[in-house]
Amino acid sequence: MKRLLLLFVIVAFSSCAINTSFNSFYQEHEDDSEFSFGLSSSLVATFLPEEDLKDIKPLLKKAKHIRILVFSEHAEDKTEKFDKFINRSKFEKMIKVKGDNEKIAFFTLQRNKKVKEIVLEIATGSDLVLIGLKTNLKQADLDKIINGSDIEDAIM
Repeated sequence: MKRLLLLFVIVAFSSCAINTSFNSFYQEHEDDSEFSFGLSSSLVATFLPEEDLKDIKPLLKKAKHIRILVFSEHAEDKTEKFDKFINRSKFEKMIKVKGDNEKIAFFTLQRNKKVKEIVLEIATGSDLVLIGLKTNLKQADLDKIINGSDIEDAIM
């Protein structure tokens, strides 16, 4: 019985580590942010100009929700915590561009051959912006979007 209980605890903890998502980071650091925002992707369309909506609408159909965190104070500390979060989770770094006191990084989390989450990190000076998008994209869809193909053709 003790072995069965121990096995259950090990499986439970290991499954929690595997399923780390940006949402967990968002919830943990939301109160420390200057601005936080969570929104269903279906509502995003109401905030976008019509000309932008045409290009991004097909992508939003494959998204569930968007989470945004903005840090101005203690952004360096949050950058370190975010880097640790990324390193211990199953996110894969797709793109990283660094300049003078600026950094942009793009991460994806994949499960069962689908891109389940996309996270964008933008650090400029003393500010840090993190944008998390919960999705259900195939890798081929994401590749087409990154390569500049028509988004609608990629998603549909």
